[in-house]
Amino acid sequence: MLRTGTGLAGLTVMLLLMTGCSGTGQADSAVSFSPERYAALVDTLSEPGGFFDSDNLVSNEAGYLHVKHALKRLGVEGGVYIGVGPDQNFTYIAQVRPRYAFILDIRRDNLIEHLLYKAVFALSESRAEFLSMLFSKPLSQAGFSDGQPSIEALVTYFDRTDGDEDLFRRNLERIRVQISTFEVLSGDRDTRRVSELYRSFFERHLDLRWEYRSDGDRGISFITYRTFLLGRDLEGAYGNFLASDEDYRYIRDMQARNAIIPVTGDFAGGHALRAIGDFVRGRGDRISVFYLSNVEYYLQPEGRLDEFAANVRYLPTDGRSVLIRAFVNLRQRAHPLRVERDLMTTVLQYTRSFSQLFADGAYGSYLDLGVKNYMQ
Repeated sequence: MLRTGTGLAGLTVMLLLMTGCSGTGQADSAVSFSPERYAALVDTLSEPGGFFDSDNLVSNEAGYLHVKHALKRLGVEGGVYIGVGPDQNFTYIAQVRPRYAFILDIRRDNLIEHLLYKAVFALSESRAEFLSMLFSKPLSQAGFSDGQPSIEALVTYFDRTDGDEDLFRRNLERIRVQISTFEVLSGDRDTRRVSELYRSFFERHLDLRWEYRSDGDRGISFITYRTFLLGRDLEGAYGNFLASDEDYRYIRDMQARNAIIPVTGDFAGGHALRAIGDFVRGRGDRISVFYLSNVEYYLQPEGRLDEFAANVRYLPTDGRSVLIRAFVNLRQRAHPLRVERDLMTTVLQYTRSFSQLFADGAYGSYLDLGVKNYMQ
């Protein structure tokens, strides 16, 4: 049962801190949550799902890697990660190496997609097996001689290899069995959505891209999953977590430790984000990174930035904590760091800088959110 309301946050944290987990506090380098606690966290931290006009299966942020070196330069590492949306989070998590992570999204389908990913990780020992499972494309003809294929080699192979319907059906059954062990999903709708989301990857594979539910791409050239996998940082190096065996193993290990926890919730809501803050605070931890994507782009015209800013202030942060923001380049004025014609520009901002500027009334427009006191 999903619980809502700010009054439950403290009770939620107290109950969760009393139930099984291997250790608490900053002294632990690798946090593991029991399957029972993982399921309890997903349930009690979540709010009822809300509407968003996209399935949002893949990222639409071409420049998501443009903050890679800034994260390293600023020494952003460890702590607890909060993010939103699909698998771009895995790349940020691999860069930051947090103790554990929460993926918060208003769409319950995002939670279901992350359970799908969790199952695929469990069933895939390597990066090649992960993509083979995700797209239901066999590895029998891959011939990756060194066992550590480059991201270009992986993309080339899966681009020219057809999907297999029988393999899809077998994989789907394995995924369903794996997801059932998480004891999170409930009802026919959730089960059906697992199949529908998985079929989207099978049918569109590397051509999959972000679309509006209401009217497709609206004439906007969103990046494909292929382009996303082949993303580069500002120095021209590949950086997706699937470009590195080490990064893949790190994310797979976190998934095995139940340390990446999907939550359904509203950034400006009254329960989920605050309950996460209470849980992290109760363990003596801090938020190191809050990846916002472009959620502020939707909150600002709705007049909901006040609630969001209050939630950010409520989180346990310190002077090193940062926001990762994908600023939507406006027609009237693009971000000063816009690369070519990218739809969005990804930048950093210290969390406490955002809170102070908001308190000072400095954010009179959406443009202000992107261009005041940013870093890259």
